[in-house]
Amino acid sequence: MKYALRFASLMVLAALVISACGKSPSTASSAPAQSPLDTAASPVAPSSLPSASPAPSVTASTTDGQVYKEKNNLFEITFPEGYTYQETGSGLAFVSGDQGFGGSVDFGAAQGNKLTNEQLEKALKDEYEKRLEALEWQETKPQPDGSIRVDWTGKDPQGNALDAVSFVEQRGDTIYILNLFGVNKSYQDYNSDAEKIVGSYRVKP
Repeated sequence: MKYALRFASLMVLAALVISACGKSPSTASSAPAQSPLDTAASPVAPSSLPSASPAPSVTASTTDGQVYKEKNNLFEITFPEGYTYQETGSGLAFVSGDQGFGGSVDFGAAQGNKLTNEQLEKALKDEYEKRLEALEWQETKPQPDGSIRVDWTGKDPQGNALDAVSFVEQRGDTIYILNLFGVNKSYQDYNSDAEKIVGSYRVKP
């Protein structure tokens, strides 16, 4: 049966900030109920993705695909033709027409914490290791824009093989995570799409 991918946001950005700042569990438990960063995207179960008809107020069509602009202008991204997407409450999830490639953009407030790239990388890895299986970290590269690219492979809780790249960065008081991954397919099979998506991705300074 043909299926579309659904990308659920998990409650991990709070833990990401807490672990990156080196707070003890007792300190963390005394933190306000509203977490510094409410969610981070992590790929999970294939299931039905409702028809994601883009709202005209936040999208535009170009010869290169669909442009999505977050309603508060926190980020902008363009998808190749045939992709569908859905707002998640903490960002955006998207998938290719053949459902073999997808990803997400998630963001949340750092609430005054300023994290180094090393802290962001470590916290991202720590949290993904808790939520995904058979993880293998391949390479980490600082990017010209100041973000960090982390290449990895793993499996979601339903056993789908993920060949992935994550970009994590902090801009002002906001942390952003862009995930891209092949689902039971090689990332390289979609390298052209990935380059277009990453090349179009802009976050608010």
